Amino acid sequence: MNTTLRTLLTVATISLPFCASADSANINYRHQFTEDDSAHADRIKLGYRMDSGLGFEGELKYRTAGDRKDVAYDNIINNGHELTVSYIYKLSPQSTLTPAFQMDSSKDSTTYKVGLKYSYKINDAFYVATRYRLDTKKLDRDQINEDLPDRIKDNQHTNRFEGWLGYTPASKWAFEYQYIYFKTDYIRYDNKKSDYEQNMIVKYKLTKEWAPFMEIGDVKVNSTSEDRQARWRLGVQYNFM
Repeated sequence: MNTTLRTLLTVATISLPFCASADSANINYRHQFTEDDSAHADRIKLGYRMDSGLGFEGELKYRTAGDRKDVAYDNIINNGHELTVSYIYKLSPQSTLTPAFQMDSSKDSTTYKVGLKYSYKINDAFYVATRYRLDTKKLDRDQINEDLPDRIKDNQHTNRFEGWLGYTPASKWAFEYQYIYFKTDYIRYDNKKSDYEQNMIVKYKLTKEWAPFMEIGDVKVNSTSEDRQARWRLGVQYNFM
C-alpha cells in the first residue's frame, strides 16, 4: 500500500469516531495554478467540528511534476499531508478565540504550526480576524548541512502574522480579503528574511450542502528576486451537516 493511500485511510479512521456527534462536517477540494512558474497543485481536506468547539482536519496535497508541471492532472505526485487540531472558544456573541496545532509533513521535512486566531463580528455583514502563528520546519536530519548560510539546509522558523476582512451580505455571496506577513530566519523573498501575501476570496452558497469558491493571490516567485505572481485557486466545499 503506498504512502498516500495509507495517509488517507489514517485520516478517515481518525475522523470516523467524531462523525456521529459532529456539529459540522465537510470535505473541501481545491485546484491551484501559479502563473509565472505555470505549476498546478491540488488539495483535498476533510474537516469535523464538534458541538464543544473542538475541530479536526486532515489534508492531502498533490502537485504535477517533471517537464509537464504546467499541465493539470498530469504526472501527479504526492505533495505532503497535514493534520490540524483546533478549538473555538466563544468570548462573546461577537468574538471567538481559536488556538490550533498543525503538523504538515512531506518526504523531506515536517513543519509544526502553533497559532492563535481572534475573530470579531462587527455586524451581520462585516467581520474581522487576526492570527499569529509560529511555523517550525524540521528537516530530515540526514539532509541538514549547518555549514550552508541562512539555514538553507537546516531547520527553519517562520513568524506568520495574518489579518482578514470579511463581507457577507444578505445573499448567497461572501467576500474575504486576507493579508499575511512573514518574518523568517532564512532567505524567503527578494534575498530578504521577510515576505508577504495577499488573497481575495469569493464564495457562493449554491445550496445548503454545496459552496464553490474562487481565490486570487499575490505571492512571490522565488526567494532571490522581487518578482511577484498571481496564484489562482478554484474549489468547492460539500457540507455533510
